[in-house]
Amino acid sequence: MQISAERMSVVVADAGPLIALGRLNRLDLLPFLFSDVQVTATVLDECLARPDLPDAKRITDALSAGLIRRCPDALSTDDGPLDPGESSAIARANEIGAGLLLDDRAAVTHARALGLKVIGTLGVLVLAKRRGKLQEIRSLIEQMRRAGHYLGDAAVLAALHAADET
Repeated sequence: MQISAERMSVVVADAGPLIALGRLNRLDLLPFLFSDVQVTATVLDECLARPDLPDAKRITDALSAGLIRRCPDALSTDDGPLDPGESSAIARANEIGAGLLLDDRAAVTHARALGLKVIGTLGVLVLAKRRGKLQEIRSLIEQMRRAGHYLGDAAVLAALHAADET
C-alpha cells in the first residue's frame, strides 16, 4: 500500500472516513496527521443525519474541539454517480489544492483523475502507526469490519503489510 498522502497537510474529508474514525473513537488521529482537516457543509449534514449514533456525537465533539473544521461547499461540476458529499469534498479539495480523505472507490478514481491526492481510512491508520500514534492497526481494522464498514481483503492485506503487521 502506497501512502501517497504522507506529505499532505490540508485535507478535505468525506463522510465515510469520518464516520469510520468516529466509530473507532479515533478522530484524534486527524489533527495529528494533518494541519487542517476541512469538512464541507454537505458532508457534515451526511455525518450528522443520525445525531443519536455515537459516531455522529463524536464528529460533533471533534468539530467543537477544533479537530476538524467546517468549510463552505465549493461549486461542483456534475460528478455523475458520486453522492453529494463526495462531490462537495472533491470540489473543495480541487478549489483549494488540498488532499482528500475519501474511501469510496468510484470517488477515489474520479478524484485521482483530477490530479488530487487521496488517502483513505486504512491509509490514515497506517500513517498514524508509522508516525508512532498507534501501536497496531489490526484490531482497529477488525473493529471496522465488525461495525459493517466494507473493507476488501486485498486492501486490508496491503494495509497490514504497509504497517508491518503481516
